[in-house]
Amino acid sequence: MHKIAVFDYRVTPEAQKQISALSSDEVIFPTEIYPETDLIARTGDADIVLISPWDKITKEYLDACPSIKYVNLCGTSTANIDLDELKKRRIAFSNIVSHDKEAVAEFYFMQLVSLARGLEKYKWRSGQRELKGKCIGIIGLGSVGQAIAHLALAYKMRTSYFSPHRKQSWEDLGVEYLEMPELLSKNEIVVVCAPTNVVVLDEAEFSAMKPGSVLVQASGGTPFNKPAFFDWVKRDNNIAIFELSAGERNFQEYKDLPNIVFPRTVAGDTYEANERRAKRIIENLNNYLASVV
Repeated sequence: MHKIAVFDYRVTPEAQKQISALSSDEVIFPTEIYPETDLIARTGDADIVLISPWDKITKEYLDACPSIKYVNLCGTSTANIDLDELKKRRIAFSNIVSHDKEAVAEFYFMQLVSLARGLEKYKWRSGQRELKGKCIGIIGLGSVGQAIAHLALAYKMRTSYFSPHRKQSWEDLGVEYLEMPELLSKNEIVVVCAPTNVVVLDEAEFSAMKPGSVLVQASGGTPFNKPAFFDWVKRDNNIAIFELSAGERNFQEYKDLPNIVFPRTVAGDTYEANERRAKRIIENLNNYLASVV
């Protein structure tokens, strides 16, 4: 038997039963994101850890928890994982290829519709507005960016994207490729879908954006220069939309600032996405256990 520590709060009841049956000790399942300072104590002498994308697996953490043999990331982004250190220590690792992209896109379009219609605290422009015909630019056309592009086309928005790699299949569907400066200057709504903590917007990029525009952060961490962002959001009736994938620290820093929409929720945390995630978590766990028999 193995000792398993779980840090992801989104594990479904059925998956909890299956994980508990595989552990030699009682497994504590959290109901919220663990504080970073608690990870070492909560891990103890566990040899298997199931972590969320917000948990940091560093050299210091691994030094303090030498029993770990397998890290099961219950998400996609490895930005908080020192993969080189895992490899050096021969610690097995797995993650989940995006399982919640539609849920994330749905969440952000809900917020955009709310802004356009003035249903919540903030309103974008006067009168009730439609998204149809509005210009939306997507930075990064990975799985989440593609899900957002799909909905943008369904709303009949004028949709463009920038990515290091051209996506001809999406261009064939009517999504226009633009270089970054042109994308920022042409679009009323800009959606950042960059990898976690990859900075794509600095002072020059914020200056290039249209006055009275909406910035959507559909990526983890901080994908921009913070001072430049704070200056941008204070002027021209600009509005920014976030969710908790940006991180608890950013939530605490941004939540009370004007013109920022930041509900304390994770966009991908739907019942259906959690069911899909749980299935992959168990598959990855069983695959690891089969490999060490």
